[in-house]
Amino acid sequence: MTMREKVAWIAVVTSLVIFGWYFWSVWTDYAAGLLDGDDLFWRFLKCLGLAIAIMLPAALISAKLGGQAFDPPPDELETRIEAISNRVGLAVLEVALVGVVLLSKAITDIARTDFAADPAGATAIMLINLILFVTAAAAVLREILVIVQYRRYA
Repeated sequence: MTMREKVAWIAVVTSLVIFGWYFWSVWTDYAAGLLDGDDLFWRFLKCLGLAIAIMLPAALISAKLGGQAFDPPPDELETRIEAISNRVGLAVLEVALVGVVLLSKAITDIARTDFAADPAGATAIMLINLILFVTAAAAVLREILVIVQYRRYA
């Protein structure tokens, strides 16, 4: 297994577990009517810090144990795999962000109904977390595509 594929596996598993928990907790806060922007901000930063604290050492350890360079220069196959994955991941991200923009009116209406005390704050929190979600989903999709392509060519 190449180092780039190992890093993709580490990124997918870590992102699904940590950010899956984060977005699940945002959803439960929304369902309970307890959207607290300050709490969510610090929760997100903790999740981001934890993800970095796991992914970086895991990649270093897997390189060391595998006797591989941590960041070897890409060969032609790796360059092609990265290009295809980037193209698809960015296209999905662009479409998803346009979808978020198109849904912003509906999100505003939901915030006015469910969070009448502070609809502007709730709208901002919901939109920011929706943008974070589509960004994370596109990134995970990109890494999954890297793994699938390496497995196809293995």
